[in-house]
Amino acid sequence: MLSLLETDFPASTGFVRAKWAPLLLRPILGSPEQFVIGVGAVNQAGFHLERANSFVRLTCLFAADANSAVLAAQAALDAFEADLSSRAIAALAEYQPVFSGVVLGDVGEAEGPSLQSIAASWMASLSSLYSASPEIALTSEAYVAADVAEPARPRDRLPALILEYVVKRRPGLDQFFSEEIREQHARRRTNISGVHIDFAGSRIVANFGTLSVSHHVASVGRIKQRLWELKVDRDSEKGGLAKRNHEMIVQHPAKTDPQFSEKQIQRIEDALGALREQADQEEIGLRPMHTINEIGDHLLAKEAA
Repeated sequence: MLSLLETDFPASTGFVRAKWAPLLLRPILGSPEQFVIGVGAVNQAGFHLERANSFVRLTCLFAADANSAVLAAQAALDAFEADLSSRAIAALAEYQPVFSGVVLGDVGEAEGPSLQSIAASWMASLSSLYSASPEIALTSEAYVAADVAEPARPRDRLPALILEYVVKRRPGLDQFFSEEIREQHARRRTNISGVHIDFAGSRIVANFGTLSVSHHVASVGRIKQRLWELKVDRDSEKGGLAKRNHEMIVQHPAKTDPQFSEKQIQRIEDALGALREQADQEEIGLRPMHTINEIGDHLLAKEAA
């Protein structure tokens, strides 16, 4: 009988052992479809997060709506990296998602020359959004930057319309709206996962989003991104005896709107349910409303209180 001993195998001199897990993005509400957007590898000595670098491939599936998925993925990756930095292995064992559409896969163990090589090797094996080629990675980054700077679809007019309504009634409140809204130009992101706040008043901090019937999947993704931005702003708010309320204000059609079918309205109601769940998880107020007047009056009342 052939007997094999541990010494009969080559020693992995200089290798490191680590726990690793894939970060998964599920961009479509209620769908099992998912993408590996990153792999985290961590041990007692440190951690490494290998990120997807070919987000351009999402355009094959989502066309103009791909940008929302990219924004959500980048925000989730940034939050995961921060968690790995502060909690190390516990960040894998007790993962805390920033979005309901982001989950952590099964945790495994691996060995390799470095944490980076372990994470990169698993990304290459598991992710269709990753390439080890520097040329492809650079092309992808350039595409994402260009896509964010010049969105394929028209900008959401909601913030500008709210500004117009509020300023007509209280001109001094224009200072609480972001510069992007006041100047009414496309948002310019030097950091794709940067935090942007639409309205930062003395009593309320709010972001605005339109829940579209025709593009509800993409609009839900954008609103979840805005919810995360409010959470980050709230968590970073320093001092003060009275904390400002943080609210995600969502404009959507009424149930009685004759322009839409019962199926379309039900789709909106399901999306609102998912957004409420996300808002409750982040402890951010979700305020669905139907009209510009209703939203504007709400801001005016809050700031007058």
